[in-house]
Amino acid sequence: MKRNTRWLLLMPLLTVLFILSSSQLAVTRTNSQLAACADFAFSTEEDFLSQGPVPADGNPIISDGDLLSRNGVVCMRNNDLLRRWDSNVDLGLDAADVLQVDQELVAFSTSLNDPQQRFTAGDLLSTWGMIIPNQALLTMFQINGDRGLDAVHFVGSLANIIAFNQVASQQPRSTWLENPSYLVTLLKRHGVDIWFSIEGTERLASTQPIYDGDLLSAAYGVIVARNANLLPVSVPAGIPLRGVDFGLDAFSAPRLSDFNTGYFSTEILNRGKPSFSDGDILQSGNGIYLKDIDLVQPFEPKADFLGVDALFIHFRTGQTSGYLPLLLKDYLWRAKP
Repeated sequence: MKRNTRWLLLMPLLTVLFILSSSQLAVTRTNSQLAACADFAFSTEEDFLSQGPVPADGNPIISDGDLLSRNGVVCMRNNDLLRRWDSNVDLGLDAADVLQVDQELVAFSTSLNDPQQRFTAGDLLSTWGMIIPNQALLTMFQINGDRGLDAVHFVGSLANIIAFNQVASQQPRSTWLENPSYLVTLLKRHGVDIWFSIEGTERLASTQPIYDGDLLSAAYGVIVARNANLLPVSVPAGIPLRGVDFGLDAFSAPRLSDFNTGYFSTEILNRGKPSFSDGDILQSGNGIYLKDIDLVQPFEPKADFLGVDALFIHFRTGQTSGYLPLLLKDYLWRAKP
Protein backbone atom coordinates (compact mmCIF):
# COMPACT_ATOMS: atom_id res chain seq x y z
CA MET A 1 0.00 0.00 0.00
CA LYS A 2 2.84 2.38 0.87
CA ARG A 3 4.53 1.55 -2.44
CA ASN A 4 1.33 2.44 -4.34
CA THR A 5 1.06 5.68 -2.38
CA ARG A 6 4.62 6.63 -3.33
CA TRP A 7 3.83 6.03 -7.01
CA LEU A 8 0.70 8.14 -6.74
CA LEU A 9 2.77 10.95 -5.27
CA LEU A 10 5.49 10.59 -7.88
CA MET A 11 3.18 10.42 -10.89
CA PRO A 12 2.43 14.21 -11.09
CA LEU A 13 6.15 14.98 -10.78
CA LEU A 14 7.06 12.46 -13.47
CA THR A 15 4.35 13.87 -15.73
CA VAL A 16 5.72 17.40 -15.35
CA LEU A 17 9.26 16.19 -16.03
CA PHE A 18 8.08 14.33 -19.10
CA ILE A 19 6.29 17.40 -20.45
CA LEU A 20 9.31 19.62 -19.79
CA SER A 21 11.72 17.15 -21.38
CA SER A 22 9.43 16.74 -24.41
CA SER A 23 9.15 20.50 -24.77
CA GLN A 24 12.92 20.88 -24.48
CA LEU A 25 13.40 18.15 -27.07
CA ALA A 26 11.09 19.96 -29.49
CA VAL A 27 12.96 23.23 -29.02
CA THR A 28 16.31 21.48 -29.42
CA ARG A 29 15.13 19.77 -32.59
CA THR A 30 13.93 23.06 -34.07
CA ASN A 31 17.08 24.87 -33.05
CA SER A 32 19.27 22.14 -34.49
CA GLN A 33 17.58 22.60 -37.86
CA LEU A 34 17.93 26.38 -37.76
CA ALA A 35 21.54 25.90 -36.67
CA ALA A 36 22.20 24.48 -40.13
CA CYS A 37 21.47 28.01 -41.42
CA ALA A 38 23.73 29.76 -38.90
CA ASP A 39 26.34 30.50 -41.58
CA PHE A 40 24.32 30.52 -44.78
CA ALA A 41 20.62 30.53 -45.63
CA PHE A 42 18.54 31.08 -48.75
CA SER A 43 15.21 30.45 -50.42
CA THR A 44 14.43 29.54 -54.03
CA GLU A 45 12.01 31.19 -56.41
CA GLU A 46 10.39 27.89 -57.33
CA ASP A 47 9.02 24.86 -55.48
CA PHE A 48 10.87 21.62 -56.17
CA LEU A 49 11.18 18.00 -55.10
CA SER A 50 14.32 17.07 -53.18
CA GLN A 51 15.94 13.89 -54.50
CA GLY A 52 18.67 14.16 -51.86
CA PRO A 53 18.46 14.30 -48.06
CA VAL A 54 14.96 13.73 -46.68
CA PRO A 55 13.88 16.77 -44.62
CA ALA A 56 13.35 16.22 -40.90
CA ASP A 57 9.58 16.30 -41.32
CA GLY A 58 9.74 13.62 -44.01
CA ASN A 59 8.28 15.85 -46.73
CA PRO A 60 10.52 15.94 -49.84
CA ILE A 61 8.64 18.88 -51.38
CA ILE A 62 10.64 22.09 -50.92
CA SER A 63 8.61 25.27 -51.08
CA ASP A 64 9.70 28.71 -52.26
CA GLY A 65 8.68 29.75 -48.75
CA ASP A 66 11.13 27.47 -46.92
CA LEU A 67 14.44 28.62 -45.44
CA LEU A 68 17.25 26.36 -46.68
CA SER A 69 20.91 25.74 -45.90
CA ARG A 70 23.56 25.15 -48.55
CA ASN A 71 24.13 21.69 -47.03
CA GLY A 72 20.75 20.30 -48.03
CA VAL A 73 18.85 21.03 -44.79
CA VAL A 74 15.41 22.62 -44.52
CA CYS A 75 16.08 24.96 -41.61
CA MET A 76 12.54 26.32 -41.26
CA ARG A 77 9.39 25.56 -43.15
CA ASN A 78 7.21 28.50 -44.12
CA ASN A 79 4.70 27.65 -41.39
CA ASP A 80 7.59 27.64 -38.86
CA LEU A 81 8.49 31.18 -39.89
CA LEU A 82 4.83 32.17 -39.59
CA ARG A 83 4.17 30.26 -36.37
CA ARG A 84 3.27 33.45 -34.47
CA TRP A 85 0.35 33.95 -36.84
CA ASP A 86 -0.73 30.30 -36.82
CA SER A 87 -0.72 30.33 -40.61
CA ASN A 88 -1.55 27.17 -42.52
CA VAL A 89 -0.98 28.84 -45.92
CA ASP A 90 2.44 28.95 -47.58
CA LEU A 91 3.06 32.63 -48.35
CA GLY A 92 6.52 32.30 -49.90
CA LEU A 93 9.77 33.88 -48.72
CA ASP A 94 11.06 37.02 -50.43
CA ALA A 95 13.74 38.06 -47.93
CA ALA A 96 15.41 36.64 -44.83
CA ASP A 97 18.02 37.68 -42.28
CA VAL A 98 19.00 35.12 -39.62
CA LEU A 99 19.65 37.26 -36.57
CA GLN A 100 19.87 34.80 -33.67
CA VAL A 101 19.85 31.02 -33.98
CA ASP A 102 19.55 30.15 -30.26
CA GLN A 103 16.49 32.37 -29.81
CA GLU A 104 15.07 31.54 -33.26
CA LEU A 105 15.04 35.13 -34.45
CA VAL A 106 14.70 35.48 -38.21
CA ALA A 107 13.58 38.67 -39.96
CA PHE A 108 11.82 38.06 -43.27
CA SER A 109 9.18 39.07 -45.78
CA THR A 110 6.66 36.93 -47.61
CA SER A 111 5.84 36.75 -51.31
CA LEU A 112 2.08 36.92 -50.75
CA ASN A 113 -0.20 38.99 -48.56
CA ASP A 114 -1.65 37.40 -45.45
CA PRO A 115 -5.15 36.08 -46.33
CA GLN A 116 -6.38 37.40 -42.97
CA GLN A 117 -4.97 40.87 -43.78
CA ARG A 118 -2.67 41.01 -40.75
CA PHE A 119 0.32 41.96 -42.93
CA THR A 120 1.29 42.43 -46.56
CA ALA A 121 4.06 41.00 -48.72
CA GLY A 122 5.81 44.36 -48.37
CA ASP A 123 5.92 44.29 -44.57
CA LEU A 124 9.00 43.28 -42.58
CA LEU A 125 8.20 40.40 -40.22
CA SER A 126 10.11 38.38 -37.64
CA THR A 127 9.66 35.03 -35.99
CA TRP A 128 9.15 36.96 -32.74
CA GLY A 129 5.97 38.48 -34.17
CA MET A 130 7.25 41.84 -35.43
CA ILE A 131 5.28 43.51 -38.24
CA ILE A 132 6.81 46.70 -39.64
CA PRO A 133 4.65 48.04 -42.50
CA ASN A 134 6.33 48.79 -45.80
CA GLN A 135 5.23 52.40 -45.49
CA ALA A 136 7.26 52.80 -42.28
CA LEU A 137 10.39 51.51 -44.03
CA LEU A 138 9.88 54.13 -46.75
CA THR A 139 8.97 57.06 -44.50
CA MET A 140 12.35 58.81 -44.92
CA PHE A 141 11.89 58.67 -48.70
CA GLN A 142 8.52 60.44 -48.34
CA ILE A 143 6.72 57.62 -50.12
CA ASN A 144 3.20 56.69 -49.13
CA GLY A 145 1.80 53.21 -49.62
CA ASP A 146 3.32 49.78 -50.10
CA ARG A 147 6.10 49.26 -52.67
CA GLY A 148 6.93 45.65 -51.81
CA LEU A 149 10.04 44.24 -50.16
CA ASP A 150 12.71 42.15 -51.88
CA ALA A 151 15.95 42.30 -49.86
CA VAL A 152 16.43 42.85 -46.12
CA HIS A 153 19.66 43.20 -44.14
CA PHE A 154 20.10 44.51 -40.57
CA VAL A 155 23.18 46.66 -39.89
CA GLY A 156 24.70 47.36 -36.48
CA SER A 157 25.98 45.40 -33.50
CA LEU A 158 24.14 42.12 -32.97
CA ALA A 159 23.25 43.05 -29.39
CA ASN A 160 21.62 46.29 -30.56
CA ILE A 161 19.81 44.53 -33.41
CA ILE A 162 18.32 42.01 -30.98
CA ALA A 163 17.34 44.80 -28.57
CA PHE A 164 15.61 46.64 -31.42
CA ASN A 165 13.71 43.50 -32.37
CA GLN A 166 12.59 42.98 -28.79
CA VAL A 167 11.01 46.43 -28.72
CA ALA A 168 9.67 46.30 -32.27
CA SER A 169 8.03 42.92 -31.69
CA GLN A 170 5.91 44.42 -28.92
CA GLN A 171 4.39 47.06 -31.20
CA PRO A 172 1.14 46.38 -33.07
CA ARG A 173 1.17 47.09 -36.79
CA SER A 174 -1.18 50.03 -36.22
CA THR A 175 1.49 51.85 -34.18
CA TRP A 176 3.83 52.08 -37.16
CA LEU A 177 1.00 53.15 -39.49
CA GLU A 178 -0.18 55.89 -37.13
CA ASN A 179 3.37 57.17 -36.65
CA PRO A 180 5.71 55.86 -39.42
CA SER A 181 8.59 58.06 -38.22
CA TYR A 182 8.66 56.05 -34.97
CA LEU A 183 10.68 53.43 -36.85
CA VAL A 184 13.42 55.96 -37.62
CA THR A 185 13.46 57.06 -33.98
CA LEU A 186 13.72 53.48 -32.75
CA LEU A 187 16.43 52.53 -35.23
CA LYS A 188 18.61 55.52 -34.33
CA ARG A 189 17.99 55.00 -30.62
CA HIS A 190 19.42 51.50 -30.92
CA GLY A 191 22.16 52.46 -33.38
CA VAL A 192 20.98 50.09 -36.10
CA ASP A 193 19.74 50.36 -39.66
CA ILE A 194 17.71 48.24 -42.06
CA TRP A 195 18.98 48.04 -45.61
CA PHE A 196 16.34 46.90 -48.08
CA SER A 197 15.11 46.97 -51.66
CA ILE A 198 11.64 47.47 -53.11
CA GLU A 199 9.85 45.65 -55.91
CA GLY A 200 9.41 48.48 -58.38
CA THR A 201 10.39 51.95 -59.50
CA GLU A 202 9.39 54.99 -57.47
CA ARG A 203 9.92 58.22 -59.39
CA LEU A 204 8.27 60.40 -56.77
CA ALA A 205 10.71 59.67 -53.94
CA SER A 206 11.86 62.61 -51.81
CA THR A 207 14.88 63.72 -53.86
CA GLN A 208 15.43 61.36 -56.79
CA PRO A 209 13.94 58.20 -58.33
CA ILE A 210 14.65 54.85 -56.70
CA TYR A 211 14.63 51.53 -58.51
CA ASP A 212 14.14 47.93 -57.47
CA GLY A 213 17.86 47.34 -57.94
CA ASP A 214 18.86 50.00 -55.38
CA LEU A 215 19.86 49.21 -51.80
CA LEU A 216 18.09 51.62 -49.44
CA SER A 217 18.52 52.77 -45.83
CA ALA A 218 15.40 52.89 -43.63
CA ALA A 219 17.07 54.93 -40.88
CA TYR A 220 18.59 57.66 -43.06
CA GLY A 221 16.49 57.66 -46.21
CA VAL A 222 19.50 57.42 -48.52
CA ILE A 223 20.48 55.10 -51.35
CA VAL A 224 23.24 52.95 -49.90
CA ALA A 225 24.15 51.60 -53.34
CA ARG A 226 22.77 51.94 -56.83
CA ASN A 227 22.43 48.81 -58.95
CA ALA A 228 25.42 50.03 -60.99
CA ASN A 229 27.57 50.18 -57.83
CA LEU A 230 26.85 46.55 -57.00
CA LEU A 231 27.64 45.05 -60.41
CA PRO A 232 30.94 45.00 -62.38
CA VAL A 233 31.48 47.86 -64.84
CA SER A 234 31.20 45.40 -67.74
CA VAL A 235 27.54 44.83 -66.87
CA PRO A 236 25.16 47.45 -68.35
CA ALA A 237 23.57 48.11 -64.93
CA GLY A 238 22.16 51.49 -64.06
CA ILE A 239 19.47 53.83 -65.34
CA PRO A 240 19.75 56.09 -67.25
CA LEU A 241 23.45 55.93 -68.18
CA ARG A 242 24.22 52.21 -68.46
CA GLY A 243 20.79 51.08 -69.52
CA VAL A 244 19.36 48.28 -67.34
CA ASP A 245 18.23 47.80 -63.76
CA PHE A 246 18.85 44.15 -62.85
CA GLY A 247 16.86 44.35 -59.62
CA LEU A 248 17.96 43.27 -56.16
CA ASP A 249 16.28 40.09 -54.92
CA ALA A 250 18.51 39.49 -51.89
CA PHE A 251 21.46 41.08 -50.09
CA SER A 252 23.76 40.14 -47.21
CA ALA A 253 26.91 41.70 -45.78
CA PRO A 254 28.86 41.99 -42.50
CA ARG A 255 26.78 43.70 -39.81
CA LEU A 256 29.26 46.55 -39.35
CA SER A 257 30.42 47.18 -42.88
CA ASP A 258 29.47 48.84 -46.15
CA PHE A 259 27.95 47.43 -49.33
CA ASN A 260 31.35 46.77 -50.92
CA THR A 261 31.68 43.59 -48.84
CA GLY A 262 28.15 42.42 -49.70
CA TYR A 263 26.73 39.46 -51.60
CA PHE A 264 23.46 39.53 -53.49
CA SER A 265 21.21 38.11 -56.20
CA THR A 266 19.46 39.93 -59.03
CA GLU A 267 15.96 39.62 -60.48
CA ILE A 268 17.05 39.13 -64.09
CA LEU A 269 19.98 37.36 -65.73
CA ASN A 270 22.82 38.75 -67.80
CA ARG A 271 23.99 37.02 -70.99
CA GLY A 272 27.03 39.24 -71.40
CA LYS A 273 30.33 39.08 -69.50
CA PRO A 274 30.27 38.09 -66.77
CA SER A 275 27.12 36.08 -67.44
CA PHE A 276 24.95 35.25 -64.45
CA SER A 277 21.42 34.12 -63.62
CA ASP A 278 18.97 35.30 -61.00
CA GLY A 279 19.89 32.19 -59.03
CA ASP A 280 23.61 32.97 -58.77
CA ILE A 281 25.07 34.65 -55.70
CA LEU A 282 27.16 37.64 -56.77
CA GLN A 283 29.87 39.49 -54.90
CA SER A 284 29.61 43.27 -54.85
CA GLY A 285 31.46 44.64 -57.87
CA ASN A 286 33.20 41.33 -58.50
CA GLY A 287 30.95 38.92 -60.36
CA ILE A 288 29.84 35.42 -59.37
CA TYR A 289 30.55 34.05 -55.90
CA LEU A 290 28.37 30.93 -56.04
CA LYS A 291 26.51 29.39 -58.98
CA ASP A 292 22.84 28.47 -58.74
CA ILE A 293 23.53 24.79 -59.39
CA ASP A 294 26.15 24.62 -56.62
CA LEU A 295 23.73 26.23 -54.20
CA VAL A 296 20.88 23.74 -54.68
CA GLN A 297 22.91 20.65 -55.63
CA PRO A 298 22.82 19.12 -52.10
CA PHE A 299 19.04 18.77 -52.54
CA GLU A 300 19.58 17.01 -55.89
CA PRO A 301 16.67 18.70 -57.69
CA LYS A 302 15.68 17.64 -61.20
CA ALA A 303 16.18 21.22 -62.41
CA ASP A 304 19.34 23.30 -61.99
CA PHE A 305 17.78 26.74 -62.32
CA LEU A 306 15.57 27.58 -59.34
CA GLY A 307 16.43 31.22 -58.64
CA VAL A 308 17.22 32.86 -55.28
CA ASP A 309 14.75 35.03 -53.40
CA ALA A 310 16.30 35.35 -49.93
CA LEU A 311 19.91 35.29 -48.76
CA PHE A 312 21.78 35.37 -45.46
CA ILE A 313 25.53 34.93 -44.98
CA HIS A 314 27.27 35.01 -41.62
CA PHE A 315 30.59 36.86 -41.64
CA ARG A 316 33.34 36.40 -39.09
CA THR A 317 34.05 39.21 -36.62
CA GLY A 318 37.17 40.36 -38.45
CA GLN A 319 35.18 41.24 -41.57
CA THR A 320 33.89 44.61 -40.29
CA SER A 321 34.78 48.24 -40.90
CA GLY A 322 32.24 50.53 -39.22
CA TYR A 323 29.46 51.32 -41.66
CA LEU A 324 27.93 54.56 -40.37
CA PRO A 325 30.71 57.07 -41.17
CA LEU A 326 31.08 55.50 -44.61
CA LEU A 327 27.38 55.73 -45.24
CA LEU A 328 27.08 59.40 -44.29
CA LYS A 329 30.28 60.37 -46.12
CA ASP A 330 29.74 58.53 -49.37
CA TYR A 331 26.03 58.24 -49.99
CA LEU A 332 25.93 61.20 -52.36
CA TRP A 333 28.22 59.67 -54.96
CA ARG A 334 26.65 56.28 -54.50
CA ALA A 335 23.27 57.79 -55.29
CA LYS A 336 24.42 59.09 -58.64
CA PRO A 337 22.91 57.21 -61.63
